[in-house]
Amino acid sequence: MGIIKKITSVVLSLAMTMSLVACSSTPTSAGYKAGKYTGKATGMKGEIVVDVTFDESSITAIDIVSHNETPGISDAAFETVPASIIKYQSLGVDTVAGATVSSNAILTAVAQAVTEAGGDAETLKNVKVEEKEMSNETVELTADVIIVGGGGAGFTSAVSCAEQGLSSIIIEKNSYLGGNTIRSGGAMAVADPEVIGRHNMNKAHEQTVEELLVAPTDDPEVKKLQATCKKQYEAYKKEHPGKLYDSVEFTTLQFYFRFGQSAILEQLYDTVEKSLTGKEWLAGYGFPWGEESHGIIGDSWLRWCTSSKHKSGIAYIEVLQDAIKENNYNVDVHKSVTGKSLIIDDNGKVVGVNAVGDDGTTYVLHANKGVVLATGGFAANNEMMMKYSDGRWSNLSDISTTNDPSSQGDGIVMALEVGAGLFDMGHVQVMPLADPQTGYTDTIVGSSTNLYVNKEGKRFVNECADRDTLTNAIMAQTDSCAYVISSKENAGIDAEGLNIFGRKVDELIADEKVIVADTIPELAEKMGVEASVLEETINKFNKAAQEQNDPEFNRQSFEGDLGNVDGTPEIVSAPYYACLRKPAAHITKGGLSISKECHVLNEKGEHIPGLYAAGEVTGGASIAGLLLSTAQGMTVGETIANDK
Repeated sequence: MGIIKKITSVVLSLAMTMSLVACSSTPTSAGYKAGKYTGKATGMKGEIVVDVTFDESSITAIDIVSHNETPGISDAAFETVPASIIKYQSLGVDTVAGATVSSNAILTAVAQAVTEAGGDAETLKNVKVEEKEMSNETVELTADVIIVGGGGAGFTSAVSCAEQGLSSIIIEKNSYLGGNTIRSGGAMAVADPEVIGRHNMNKAHEQTVEELLVAPTDDPEVKKLQATCKKQYEAYKKEHPGKLYDSVEFTTLQFYFRFGQSAILEQLYDTVEKSLTGKEWLAGYGFPWGEESHGIIGDSWLRWCTSSKHKSGIAYIEVLQDAIKENNYNVDVHKSVTGKSLIIDDNGKVVGVNAVGDDGTTYVLHANKGVVLATGGFAANNEMMMKYSDGRWSNLSDISTTNDPSSQGDGIVMALEVGAGLFDMGHVQVMPLADPQTGYTDTIVGSSTNLYVNKEGKRFVNECADRDTLTNAIMAQTDSCAYVISSKENAGIDAEGLNIFGRKVDELIADEKVIVADTIPELAEKMGVEASVLEETINKFNKAAQEQNDPEFNRQSFEGDLGNVDGTPEIVSAPYYACLRKPAAHITKGGLSISKECHVLNEKGEHIPGLYAAGEVTGGASIAGLLLSTAQGMTVGETIANDK
């Protein structure tokens, strides 16, 4: 069962009426001119258009005509808000948690239509709505496994458990499923030498390998890894001359140094080793992998694989949900239910979860075999980030986030109450290129490996550096911002005028998220910088790209990434684009101490019986995202099945 679906509370209209048109122009004594009116408002991802039908005294129907909101996340808003408006004849109805922007856009659009129909929108905003009657019911449910969190890690864990013949119950605090997975760009790191080896290896790649093979370390296990990679590399060059090298060992080595040598090497290696298995496992359930691999921001090594059909991580949730339905797996899903505490028996084993529904229902969830925490990280919890900060970032108290608002660290708090240990909690990775207003990544035009300039029009960093380096460099610029500069060839805009996240670029331009111009001087003027400065910056950058030599910032590769899959970031021809970006909290790399088998450990390093964890809620591997949720989710089922 896919979660992409078109929803309306009354009737879903396919009409694309784009102007306010009244079918009747005669005011009524009740205050409305009976007929159908169209309202518009800006949601999270662009314009939401609604048709509102009135009789002489009331709103009788609200149809969602068009929108570009994230499937799954916005569905509840489209179901609930219009129905509540009609039920209460009020614009003071509740918004949907997790979809507040979409909810408010619906309310604004309907208010616009009310005004056109001759009604008083301000009065409707003050119409009292009945207080939601809270339930006093207690529901007790039992399954082999209780999974807290309905994102990528949670659903992967459920399918993995089902493969072992285990039943499971998933609870998700949001009104929608998918968590951060459906907000992601959909790229998964895979150590797949066959796919990566289709790319050519240039001098910059060679330099990267050679530097990593001799990178200083005091860890004997890392030195062994370097020695193994050296032998592999020499053999690979002979067997596959001119082709890009990769292996499980090299990916592990590269990630280890990129993440500040803070990972538990065994856990990182185990996760990377499962990357290709995870890719094949998902393919077995019908995941439509693209043929090519790419780079992403902070990692120019071309090992990132994506769906051939979707521009976001929603494909993962769709495939896992379909797997449950098509295989008749025993998985029961409850949305809008928040885990509150773990249930412990007299022997100290975790045997269930206490939870509460949004309607007040109390849930007592019994686990025959174990509980899996898959609640994600805490990058939307500024207070928690500050509490555990290691000092590398000075602005965690007010920094925005790319994450789902539900990323509050709930699972960590629950586990701490039963004595769980923590690992590397201060390690927060910041996304360098986020929307300055919202913190999200989906408003970008241009590739993350394109030219960055500051508000003075000057380049200031190697755009292929790691994310910490990029973030620090951007934070040092005026207003802690940078422009990503692109041209027709590498703006990441498809034939339908959509960016890599499926956003309409024309709307992003209209919303002033993106600047567009036909000439570089015009672009400079709109950016507020000296034309001569920007032209000189672009000329220098283009020369470096053409010659594959960057004496100014020592950039080693001028390959593109997911937003520029066909090659160079050289600024060539009109139209030219500038997109202002600012760093936002992205990944909390620390979390619960676990074994590589996904047992949660206490402060002494001992297993907490019956408690498991998967995904960004964990610490140790120093990575997150789709690779971690897939690798650990697959592991959980086998571990629980084998535990006594």
